[in-house]
Amino acid sequence: MIAYAFENPIAFDSFGQVVLAIANILIKIGVPLAAIFLIYAGFLFVSSRGDEQQLKSAKDIFWYTIIGTAIIVGAYAIASAVVNFAQNIGS
Repeated sequence: MIAYAFENPIAFDSFGQVVLAIANILIKIGVPLAAIFLIYAGFLFVSSRGDEQQLKSAKDIFWYTIIGTAIIVGAYAIASAVVNFAQNIGS
């Protein structure tokens, strides 16, 4: 009889660790992108020179970046809280 051994390809022991790893990846990608877009929005503010259309575009980029960053950080906080809560229930 041949026995097969399955190895864990993702190297995590629980679903909570997978969720936290994904959340960490999103934070590591999202926060630098937010910084880049904030710098870009600032550049548009400075270079608008009174042009209402470009000023509106800069304001939109700024607010969308702030909202997107808040969503990313909030999702990370919620994921961490849920995983910690689930771990405390299990122990």
